[in-house]
Amino acid sequence: MTSDDIPVSRPDVSRRTAVPPAAGGGTASTAPRGASRRTVLCGAALVSAGAVGLTATACGQEGGSQPAEGVAEPVQLGPAEDVPVGGTQLYRDEKVLVCRPEAGEYRAFSAVCPHAGCVLSGIRDEVAVCSCHGSTFEPATGEVLRGPAEEPLTPLELEIDAGDGLMVARPQS
Repeated sequence: MTSDDIPVSRPDVSRRTAVPPAAGGGTASTAPRGASRRTVLCGAALVSAGAVGLTATACGQEGGSQPAEGVAEPVQLGPAEDVPVGGTQLYRDEKVLVCRPEAGEYRAFSAVCPHAGCVLSGIRDEVAVCSCHGSTFEPATGEVLRGPAEEPLTPLELEIDAGDGLMVARPQS
């Protein structure tokens, strides 16, 4: 058997057309018939627009592209004893951050980052963190430790019910 006897598989080039080289030089390539330059560029534009949309969605409240709203009405949080002395508790669903610097002293702040309206993601190494863009805050004061946020967290009023010890946060009056 010689090399002339071995069947050679060749791609079907009858459906391809040559595309001229790119402006900066390069080699000609092939593309399926009907895929004009306009079609390719429009597809690239749609992909880019989709990526921008996803980025904007990631910066807003969960499930939407709008920034989260802060506490507008009183919201019940839970027992004051859930916040340890010297610690901080994030009530993410209620968008409230509560700090207890010492026994009998509580401070509350909106857990909505003033930079882009994301809800804080957690407490790490005794620092409140917004994972949307990396801003960090001092839980006891609400002050910005690291930007891009430039404004501190919004202080809230915090009331502890003498009967059951439940905390209620509300906007400052």
